Amino acid sequence: MTTKFSLVIYIALLGIFYSCKKENDIERLQADFVAESEVIRVGEPVTFSDISTGKITKWNWKFEGGNIGESVLSSPTVVFEQPGNYEVSLEISDGRGTSLLTKEIAVGYNSVEALFEADQTIIIQGDEVSFTDLSVGLIENWKWEFTSAEGVVVTSTEQHPKLHFNEVGIYQAKLTVTNPDFSDVEIKENFIEVLDASNLSVDFTSSATGTYEGQSITFTASSVGSVNNWLWEFEGGSPATSTDENPTVTYSRPGRYKVKLSGTNIAVTKEKVREGYISVVPGDQLAAYFPFGGSLNDVGPHKFVPTVKGTVTSAGIDRKTHENNAAVFNGSSGLVVADHAAMNFGTNDYSVSVWVKTTLTRRMMIWQESGDQGSGDNQTWLRLGANTTSQLVGFATEDSNGGSFLGMSEAEKGKLYDNVWHHVVATRSGLKTTVYIDGVKAKEVTSTKGIKNVSNGGDFKIGMQRGATSDSNYFDGMLDDLVIYNKALTAAEVAALYNF
Repeated sequence: MTTKFSLVIYIALLGIFYSCKKENDIERLQADFVAESEVIRVGEPVTFSDISTGKITKWNWKFEGGNIGESVLSSPTVVFEQPGNYEVSLEISDGRGTSLLTKEIAVGYNSVEALFEADQTIIIQGDEVSFTDLSVGLIENWKWEFTSAEGVVVTSTEQHPKLHFNEVGIYQAKLTVTNPDFSDVEIKENFIEVLDASNLSVDFTSSATGTYEGQSITFTASSVGSVNNWLWEFEGGSPATSTDENPTVTYSRPGRYKVKLSGTNIAVTKEKVREGYISVVPGDQLAAYFPFGGSLNDVGPHKFVPTVKGTVTSAGIDRKTHENNAAVFNGSSGLVVADHAAMNFGTNDYSVSVWVKTTLTRRMMIWQESGDQGSGDNQTWLRLGANTTSQLVGFATEDSNGGSFLGMSEAEKGKLYDNVWHHVVATRSGLKTTVYIDGVKAKEVTSTKGIKNVSNGGDFKIGMQRGATSDSNYFDGMLDDLVIYNKALTAAEVAALYNF
């Protein structure tokens, strides 16, 4: 009996020993984590990675000061919106126990960029100007300084100051923005012009700076100082002259035309002249015309209103030195025109004319019709910089049966990255595709795979490419006077557009 009892005790102890040994062989549960960046700044996403030991089945993160307070992911990404010291906690579990670790992290300020604008830049003595801070980054201090050539200084430390200028002169504007870690300055020379109260200046705007033959544009006069009488002169327009303050003018013939406005009071007459201000393109088989003058919209027969992806403005200076008269693309933006029959070229002839200005040599799409499903999809496009040798300019037509491609080298006038305005026209006439540069035929190829059906239900894109999974190849620079025709322009018609 004693022997049996001893045997039972031995077996039980042996079981306990092996059970303890198995538990000791399991890796100890210990919470630990790291941040992907040693320096964490406001507004920049940071990923925290779990480096804990043990067989983990659950994660519970807590982020003080983060855009998310908690997460159950193993490697969450967090953005901290204010600088400071914050606690980050990770509690892990293996189903039997937990382990908790809390660390303190420091979040610093981000970099800043000074930017601003004003509601008016030409005023008379004593008028108020409202300045708007457009700066980027977490900013704590603003310092505005306005200095005239005569040494008059006006200052403010408000973010969006409203200031009166009581001394005549032309003022430099300077904005300095700072936080404890960074600072930046923007200076605009000759930014504010303060006129004598008895002085006069006149200016004008228009409902558009481009149209097509037979269409009308409305002009609006403005002045600093009192005007008793207006006189407009419209080159190429009907009426040719007007004394209305805000006349409407019809343009019947293609061309580029001057507009002149005179304003008179009892003391003086002042004029505003803009040479080549209005562009009128031929209307025959016109599909769309984007003059990019104060607006991104089409002024052609269909009045397309594109969807803006990112930031595209019409604030550029065009080839005639007119301000706010060209589209500006920042390398991460574009325009999308919804699918329409006028833009569905199919197997028909077509032409796309556009003015281009850039300094970059990277791959950038100027325009693309359809092609949303990538290679092999129905599409046509004009692209810059696919390489620096044979594809400085590329014009493609493609469908599911292959494509026809026209690539241009520097010797073939493909160098367009010189920060100079260049006129680029791509045409398709049957099997032939042609590119004209600055009014002259630069290259032509003939398709060996038949006439490509280049359209489907895809949209027309400007300044970007759309593929099967994402948008890409964004244009960085300026575009102007993009005109689309449902016909192949002749060499004479291309030259006429170039000379507008």
